[in-house]
Amino acid sequence: MRPRMLKHPLQRLIRDCLAALHTLLSSPDLPKAVAGFFNPGAWRLSMQWGGTESGLRDDFKPDVKDLLAKRVGMRCSNPNCRQVTSGPQEDPCKVLNIGVAAHIAAASPKGPRFDKALTADGRRSPDNGIWLCQNCGKLIDNDTNRYSADLLRQWKRLSEEAARLEIESPSEPELRDAGGDESLIRFYAQCFDRPAFQDPFHQEGSMEAFDKAIEDTITALNTGCLRSRDGGILARAKGKAYLRNAVWRGQMETITDLLRAIRSRYDDAGKRGLLHCNDGFYCFHDPELARWMDDTRSQVLAIFAEVCVEAGVHCPVFPHSIPRWHRSH
Repeated sequence: MRPRMLKHPLQRLIRDCLAALHTLLSSPDLPKAVAGFFNPGAWRLSMQWGGTESGLRDDFKPDVKDLLAKRVGMRCSNPNCRQVTSGPQEDPCKVLNIGVAAHIAAASPKGPRFDKALTADGRRSPDNGIWLCQNCGKLIDNDTNRYSADLLRQWKRLSEEAARLEIESPSEPELRDAGGDESLIRFYAQCFDRPAFQDPFHQEGSMEAFDKAIEDTITALNTGCLRSRDGGILARAKGKAYLRNAVWRGQMETITDLLRAIRSRYDDAGKRGLLHCNDGFYCFHDPELARWMDDTRSQVLAIFAEVCVEAGVHCPVFPHSIPRWHRSH
């Protein structure tokens, strides 16, 4: 019987694939190839080198994911979100989860924020993870310039601090929340009533104290905990993510971004030798940088003053007329 002619291209393609498969299965080298593919030693070698060359991901183990979630109280670590990520299902024996253990440095070479200096174990470790809701997990990978590894580590540290504070003093935030957004704005006003927001930068006596004051202010706005220089708690409320007024919440987020920019520029200036101490005062070698610092801080205070006016809250007056040598950050 003559073989039937295949006219359709798809039929010919299938015929060719079957012929190639038959040739492969008939090869005397097939047992070696199969043995090599399933050789546990070869897989162990691949995993030893992180698996990244063969396209494998250095994913977190379940216990690491559980650790990351519990260290932030099962909340999203984005300080502008703080969404609860776990709760009950209808089935009384199950829970629902909308959180993800995201990698700070990517799990594979083509991923966001990949750090080739990290080992495979480093990429899988809790230090390289951050717990987020699914929305924020997608957000940080869509704009890696804005959501840098350093920013994500700061989010993680602030969220863990917030979770710790909620355990240490759980009742006080509930009392402050009774006053609504206006009560929170009054709390935030305390955060700005400090010399770090008053003295011109070219008259700073301690840039280290200034930097710590800015860091404490960012922490207070994000977590609702205002601390003194020695670490004691001065006041408690809730972070800006709990503001119901979306406009005020957006303005406070802008303020936090500007404060982070000030800290970043200060850190960069120190590394580049653009400031030095002279007779007890820190001097900038770049006058434009000092002006930028002052202008950015003024922008922060102007935005906050607008929020205070709309909320009917008294805004601190800057600068105070207290001699600077009587002040502490």
